[in-house]
Amino acid sequence: MISRIGILTLISRLLLAAAIPIRAQQTDFPKLTGPYLGQKPPGLASEIFAPGILSRYSMLHGKLVFSPDGLEAFWTCNAAPAQSRWTARQTSQGIWSAPEPSFFSIEYVENSMVYSPDGKRLYFHSRRPLHGTGAPKDKDIWYREKTSKGWGDPVPLGPPVNLLTSDESAPSLAADGTLFFTRQESTGAHGAPGHGTAQIDIYYSEYRNGAYAEPVRMGPEINSEYPEIDPVIAPDKSYLLFTSARPGGYSRMMNLYVSFRTADGRWTPAQSLSHTLKIDNIWFPSLSIDGAYLFFCGGYPNDKGYTDSHYYWVSTKIIDGSMPEKKYTKKIVEGKNQNEKIDFCFLCASPCRHN
Repeated sequence: MISRIGILTLISRLLLAAAIPIRAQQTDFPKLTGPYLGQKPPGLASEIFAPGILSRYSMLHGKLVFSPDGLEAFWTCNAAPAQSRWTARQTSQGIWSAPEPSFFSIEYVENSMVYSPDGKRLYFHSRRPLHGTGAPKDKDIWYREKTSKGWGDPVPLGPPVNLLTSDESAPSLAADGTLFFTRQESTGAHGAPGHGTAQIDIYYSEYRNGAYAEPVRMGPEINSEYPEIDPVIAPDKSYLLFTSARPGGYSRMMNLYVSFRTADGRWTPAQSLSHTLKIDNIWFPSLSIDGAYLFFCGGYPNDKGYTDSHYYWVSTKIIDGSMPEKKYTKKIVEGKNQNEKIDFCFLCASPCRHN
């Protein structure tokens, strides 16, 4: 029979063996300085973000976000068999710390983090119970407040955004506070009420007088009979990104789509960005706080999970190439009885400002 001391010795050795890879990761983490983990900004072609760096800690299948001041990052692995939640911070010397587990819960499937424009709130979705601890519940949108000691306790956003009869997830915030998110409910249809489906659609809720207004389901230009998830709104609300498995995409699984907001508040029919990016199975898009860079996760799973998945990033100037073609119109020059052709953009309802 193994003695108690022998058992304790065996346990100690096992714990030490488990700790060695983690310690090696901490020691081997490269010295990274500057914005975005010190990576050289991309151009109009998608590039793997921080190749061989983040992937040493886990498979990559979840959202990657950077704080508005660029000093903090969060990312997740939201797929079996080994889920994980990570964070890294820039020190006062400008050097990035080695990643460490974050406070986001694996048990409550917390993911889809997004910062408020001022960096004082961190929104995410969670299945945690509304009070105390317990079994996971339906998905709701939560947030944490930034304090002098770090991030505070999680707070549910509450109604009218969160409902007891549906899942709310994947929040995204515009500069004016408007919240875009996905909702899965047992009634309602895609872009119009009445069809009684249980698919996932994209909604938005305007921030008015210190509170969120009744959410509005977006129209058929964006929502379809297939699930639409992971909405990402441009800071100025000029375009909306989302992922979908609808037919006609570049990938046989998930694809990235974009819809542009017109001057009168309408949205153009969504079109595939995956054909331009040429990356398979795109999930979890996000934007840098200034809207300059698009991040996303891409790659097919294999029999071991998302071991071949990567984070990618690309300049958002690539999105400009998907804008609807400019149209020409005639303009009467003031004080002259003369017609003049100008470069007219129906997105601006005026001479184009996108150049």
